[in-house]
Amino acid sequence: MKLKTFSITPKEGEILNWSLGLLIAFSVLNLIDGWTSAPNAGQGVFTNAFAVLQENDYIRAIEYAVIAAGKLIMLELFRRCSNKNGDKAAQLTVTVMMVLIFCLLLAGTLPMFLFTEEEEMSALLHGGLPTYFTRFSQIAFMILALTKLVLCVQLVRQYAGKIRLFGASLFGCQALAWVLDLAYLFVYTCVGGATMSDISSIYTLTSLINFALALASFCVLRTTMVKND
Repeated sequence: MKLKTFSITPKEGEILNWSLGLLIAFSVLNLIDGWTSAPNAGQGVFTNAFAVLQENDYIRAIEYAVIAAGKLIMLELFRRCSNKNGDKAAQLTVTVMMVLIFCLLLAGTLPMFLFTEEEEMSALLHGGLPTYFTRFSQIAFMILALTKLVLCVQLVRQYAGKIRLFGASLFGCQALAWVLDLAYLFVYTCVGGATMSDISSIYTLTSLINFALALASFCVLRTTMVKND
């Protein structure tokens, strides 16, 4: 009979709950950050204060670090469960995912402290060291997507129940996010009758759905590990 869930200790269950809670909370902050943009006089007091905070590189770096840490902790506990179950292949795939997530964190935060905004803008036009971080992030993201597909196949074939659902959600949510992005790009570039207000509304809706999809697989991941009382 195929395994449906992994058993964990109450302490590990608490760690999972805290990790998921922090992941959701800081992901919400990251979503709001994308909407508030730079502070300006036309914003409300709260929105302007939040935008000022988000302009600080250290605040944004902490935000990214907590999001990555929440993912890594949850995946590490899942990796340990896979190892206890003797599933070396899934354990290796999860390890690769964790390394890629950490590398993406470094590639996203280091340029904040190594380069000025002017240097980054100049690199977009003329090339330079900042562009290597961008290219590395793009390559790492594609490898991460392929790794998700591999783990999806492994979990769907070898397990049942919540573990199989987690495997399906890993690549399924990623694929849906890609479809949404392509749909938004199509509306933005090819639909002639769409006004800027329409495009802005579609962007907001797309952001919310992508936000939910990004967290969905980790919410399912939490259900794959049940406390053994």
